[in-house]
Amino acid sequence: MTKKNVWIDCDPGIDDAIALAALAASQDLVNIHGISTVAGNQTIERVTTNALKLASFLKLNVPVVKGAEGPLIRAKEDAGHVHGTTGLGNTVLPDTDKTIVEGNTLQFVRDSIMDLPEGESMTLVPVGPLTNIALLLKVFPEVTEKIDEIVLMGGGTFGNRTPTAEFNIWGDPEAAKIVFDSAVPKVMCGLDVTHKCGLTRQQVEDIYKSDQDIQHKFGDMLNFYFDSPAYINSELVHIHDAVAVLYVTNPEIFTGIKVNVDVDCTDDINRGMTVCDLRHTAPDIKRDVLLLNDIEVDKFQDILLAKLNNL
Repeated sequence: MTKKNVWIDCDPGIDDAIALAALAASQDLVNIHGISTVAGNQTIERVTTNALKLASFLKLNVPVVKGAEGPLIRAKEDAGHVHGTTGLGNTVLPDTDKTIVEGNTLQFVRDSIMDLPEGESMTLVPVGPLTNIALLLKVFPEVTEKIDEIVLMGGGTFGNRTPTAEFNIWGDPEAAKIVFDSAVPKVMCGLDVTHKCGLTRQQVEDIYKSDQDIQHKFGDMLNFYFDSPAYINSELVHIHDAVAVLYVTNPEIFTGIKVNVDVDCTDDINRGMTVCDLRHTAPDIKRDVLLLNDIEVDKFQDILLAKLNNL
């Protein structure tokens, strides 16, 4: 089976860390070409440090590049109250001597895509605000010819940062609009499906109690979620960003519908809302986003746990 070429754009972040772990455990299915960081869950400095440490911890010998320090036009607001001061809860990862690739980040990502052999293409997996992806599409529009699809974590028909907006889209709605308006095929792993995905308190505890350091560390991160106000009374923790990775490796466990998506870029109550046209009368030509809305939860848990245990 031909491996998929993958570039992941992230803002680690606990669920980003699980996504990177799942990707590292899937190298029989994917060729990981690189990791770019974007300010989102924490500052660009912190998420980049986390990405470097995670790449080393997971033995990912891939380039890491530092991306956008904030949204295209808005002030940066992070999610430290969810992910902790460092972005990885209370978990301390080993220090690393791995460093970022110096130079123009967008140029590096562009070249990684365009230098693929003839007939091959890249799957972009952005799981943070879409700032880097929007800039890439605008500065280097030729990459669209070599992008297979954009599998993004963000959006949905309801919100979590506000009643109508998911955090990643809310963080940089102008960037999200550029991406959704692009001609590249898009898969939206939004809250409609990520709120159905996750691990139980007992499954997380089992990972945490592992005698293997790598599993113990990721269990420790997920336990931080369960201690937060969002999950303290919950038996299931949502691992949003891992959903995008599992769609890349195991699309057969997901279902969805094709929709048109617009993004509210105003400053009113619906800022960052992904307006999904679910009407049967919507023109087919506009239905260019696969909105994932259901999943075989047991299979999601089995696959994710297997990936984590195989590291």
